Amino acid sequence: MKGSKLLSIPAGLAGLAAAVNAHALEWYFQAPGSQLAREIDHLHQYVMWLIIVIFVVVFGFMFWACYAHRKSKGHAAEQFHENTTVEILWTVIPAIILIGIAWPVTKVVIAQKDTSAPDITVKVTGYQWKWGYDYIKGEGEGISFVSMLTTPRRRRASTICSRSTTRWWCR
Repeated sequence: MKGSKLLSIPAGLAGLAAAVNAHALEWYFQAPGSQLAREIDHLHQYVMWLIIVIFVVVFGFMFWACYAHRKSKGHAAEQFHENTTVEILWTVIPAIILIGIAWPVTKVVIAQKDTSAPDITVKVTGYQWKWGYDYIKGEGEGISFVSMLTTPRRRRASTICSRSTTRWWCR
């Protein structure tokens, strides 16, 4: 009995870890299909981890300051009014963080603007309630079609619809 309980705890934790991992994969982006998409995904990861680090540092410092300088310990509040060093620090540190984010973002945005060698060229034409697709260059060249997927009248943005108990009224 004792051995089975000891084995059930690691087995339960392993099952929980597998379930959490499978659930997390379902909510993340699909696998990138191009080099540019991989760069965007890496940029997303970089910014998210940077934000997590900033969050942990700021809130960690804030909670430590609240705990260490509470009134019950007899601390008097410090006065930082017109303290040049503090004002420079809370201006320069965010500026450095913004540059650390803007530099790689700018490289990716510039890479997105380069359309000199596309893999595929698709001309998309918007009709009143449909989309037309013409594959100009690349895989599927020469294929042209108009989508037949329609939006129900009550969901179109340009109409105002209301419902009585028996039917929809749109104007």
